[in-house]
Amino acid sequence: MTVIYLDKRNIILAVAALTGTFVIGILIGTFGISSTTNNSSNNSNNNHPVNNARNGKSTSDNLEEFISEILQAVESDNIRSYLKTITSAPHIAASEQDNFLTKWISDKWKEFGFDHVNLERYNLLLSYPDPENPNKIYLKDDRGSVQFTSKHKEDVLRAEDQHPDFIHAFNAFSPAGNVTGDLVYVNFARVEDISRLEKLGVNLTGKIAIARYGKLFRGNKVKHCQEAGAIGLILYSDPEQVAPNGTDPGSVYPNSVYLPPSGIQRGSVMESEGDPLSPTWSSVPGAFRLPVGQATDGLLPQIPSQPIGYGDAEQLLAIMGGDQVPEEWRGGLPGLEYRLGPGFDSDHSGWKVNLVVNNKLRDTSDHDIIGIIRGSLEPDRYVILGNHRDAWGYGASDPSSGTAALIELARVLGERVRRGWRPRRSIVMASWAAEEAGLMGSWEWTMDKIHKLTHRAVGHINIDIGVFGDIPWASTSPSIKPIMLNAMKNVKSPQDDKKSIFEFLQKHHGKDDLSSKIGILGSGSDHTSFAFHAGVPSVFYGFGRGGGLYPTYHTGFETFYMMDKLVDPGFKASKACTQMGLHMALQMAEAPVLPYSLADMTKVIEGAITELQNTTFVTLREHGAGESLDVTLAAFQDFKKAAQVFTSNQDSALNDDLSVRMLNDKLMLLERVFLLPQGLPDRQNFRNAIFSPSKLNSYAGTSFPGIRDLMQDFDKRLDNQKIVVIERVRKHLSEIMIVFRQAKNWLKDGDI
Repeated sequence: MTVIYLDKRNIILAVAALTGTFVIGILIGTFGISSTTNNSSNNSNNNHPVNNARNGKSTSDNLEEFISEILQAVESDNIRSYLKTITSAPHIAASEQDNFLTKWISDKWKEFGFDHVNLERYNLLLSYPDPENPNKIYLKDDRGSVQFTSKHKEDVLRAEDQHPDFIHAFNAFSPAGNVTGDLVYVNFARVEDISRLEKLGVNLTGKIAIARYGKLFRGNKVKHCQEAGAIGLILYSDPEQVAPNGTDPGSVYPNSVYLPPSGIQRGSVMESEGDPLSPTWSSVPGAFRLPVGQATDGLLPQIPSQPIGYGDAEQLLAIMGGDQVPEEWRGGLPGLEYRLGPGFDSDHSGWKVNLVVNNKLRDTSDHDIIGIIRGSLEPDRYVILGNHRDAWGYGASDPSSGTAALIELARVLGERVRRGWRPRRSIVMASWAAEEAGLMGSWEWTMDKIHKLTHRAVGHINIDIGVFGDIPWASTSPSIKPIMLNAMKNVKSPQDDKKSIFEFLQKHHGKDDLSSKIGILGSGSDHTSFAFHAGVPSVFYGFGRGGGLYPTYHTGFETFYMMDKLVDPGFKASKACTQMGLHMALQMAEAPVLPYSLADMTKVIEGAITELQNTTFVTLREHGAGESLDVTLAAFQDFKKAAQVFTSNQDSALNDDLSVRMLNDKLMLLERVFLLPQGLPDRQNFRNAIFSPSKLNSYAGTSFPGIRDLMQDFDKRLDNQKIVVIERVRKHLSEIMIVFRQAKNWLKDGDI
C-alpha cells in the first residue's frame, strides 16, 4: 500500500489500494512531474524547515532563517558570467541564437539537478523586417525628390557592438505599406492627446502622425492614430525622456546610460496576446490554425508604423509648420520649436513624408523551457517563476538581466536539492519564448495548461527586465503584496548593504508605509496570462532608475558593456534581484499557510470605488444605471465583511494539516472566482473582472476595467449610442455583482 502524507501528523491525503494509484497520479503526474523519487528526496521530510520548526522554533522564525541561509548562496560573478554568454549575440525569437540559448539554458537546469526539464513547442506567427529591403522614411520636396532618408540601424559607437545578425529597426506586426502624406505631431498619441488635437483644430485624417515613445504601449499609440484617421505613424524616443543631460557624445552612450541620436526602439505593435492564428486556444503542434488573412484582420494594426532615432526625428520636426504645440507637449530636442503641422513650414511648402514598411510575417515555432523541482509534501501545488528569453537585440537589460538572475536562482535551488532538500510545494521555472512579439510563449503555455493552473498554481513571479538601475520597483496582485514587502525587508539594498531594500525605500520615498508604492499589475509582460486569464496571483518586479524605462531600451546600445560598466558595475543590483525572487518563491513554496492578504485585496477594490464615485458612477446614476450600481456595491460590502470574518478566524481554523490545506485552497483560489468565462466586454482573453489592465493602455493596471472601458468617451457619444452603452454597463455590473456574491460564498464554511 502506498500513502501520501501531508506531513508527519499522518493526515492521509490518498491511499492507493484499488483507487490509490489513480489518486496519486492526479496529485503527482503533473507538468511532467514523475511519481517516482530520487535518492536526494528520500529523507526530504526530515530536512524540511517546517518540520524542523515543530522541534523548538516557531515556523516563521525557522523559515525566515532557512531562507536567509539560501540567499547567501547567490553569487554576483555567476550572474555576470551568465549575462555575458546570453548577450554574446542578438537573439530575436526563433532565431539561430535563440535556439542556442534554449539548449544552453535547458542543459544548465539539468546540470543543476532539476527533476525534469521539458521543452514545450508552440506554433507562432512572428513578424520580421525584410533584410534586403529595410524600412525607410523619406522626406520628399515638392518635385518628389528625396531630401532625407532615415537610418534603419544605429551608428557604430563601439566596434564590439557590431553584429551581422542585429535586426533592422522595425515595429513587429506593423503591416507592409507605402504611404505619403503631411506630417502631424501627436505628442504621446494617448487618447487625451488625440482629443486635444481635435480641440486645436488639427485633423489626422489622411495624415502621417509622429509620436514620441512613452506613457503607454506603442500598440495603443498605433491604434489611437489609426482610429483618428491617420494613414501611418512614425515613433521616436525624445531626448526629454532618453537624453535629459544633453545629446552631445559625452552625455550619451557609451559614456553614459543615455541614448545617442541614432538609437531606435524596436518593439511589437500587436495589441492581442499570444499566437494570432490560435486566438482562443493553444497553438500546440497539430492544432487548427486560422488563415493568416483571417487571423490578422482586426487583431493587427491596419496602418504602417516605423521607429526612428531622435536624430532623424529632428530632421522632420525642425521644418514642421502649423501652430506651436501646447507647452507640456514640448520635448527635449535642443533649439527646436515643436509645431503641430499638418505639413511643413513655408520654406518647405509642398514637401511630403513617405513611409515605407517592408515587414514580413512568418509562421514558425519556438520552445518554452520548463524546469521542475518536485515538492515533498504538496507536489500538486505549483510556484511558478518565469522570464522570457528572446530579445530585439542583445537585450542586456530586457530580458537578459532577468534571464541571468533566473539561472542563478535555479543554480542555488538545485544545489539545495542535491544536498537533500525539497520544497514543500513544487517549484516550476520557465524560460518563455517570443514574449517581445506578443507574450506568446507564456500565453500559449497558460492556454495549454489552463486547468492545472486554475486549480493548482499557488502564484507566479515574473522577472523580465531584472535590472536597469538600482532602485527597486514592483507591482503585484493585491492579495500577495505582503510577499513582496516581506522580501524587501529581508534582502539587502544594492545601494547600502547595511540597510534592507525596505529601509532604503522608506528613506528614498520619505514614508514608512510602502504599500502604496507597490502598484497593481498592468500588462506588457509574461504575468499577463497568469493574472488576467488564469486568475493566478502574480508579482512583477525589478530594479530601475526611479521612473520610466531605461534610455537604451530595445535599441542596439543595450549591450553587456552597458550593464557591466554603466548600469550595474559589480552586479550588486543583479544579486539583489535574484535574492528577491528567491525569497518570494520560498515564501510561496515553504510557508505552511500561504501569506496572502484579503485585506490588501479589498483595500484596492475600495480605493477604486472611491475613485469612480464622483466621476463614472455619477454618470451611470444620471443615465438610469443607479440601481444596478447599488446592488453591485452592496455585494462588494458583503464580500468585504466575509473576507474580514475569514481573516479574523483564520488562525483558530488551523486544527490540523488538512485544515491548513483547506485554508490555503481558499486563499489560493479566491482570485479565480473573479474570472468571467466569456471574458471582459470586447476582450474575451482578459477574464479577471476586478483586476485587469485597461484596453486603452495595456501597461497600466486598474480595477473594474470593464466599466472603465465601456464608459470611455461616453460624453462624446450620440444619445442612441449612450443607451446601448448603459445597457452594456448594467449587464457588466450584474456580472461583477455575481462575482462578489460568489467570492463571499467561497470564503464561507458549511453548506454549499
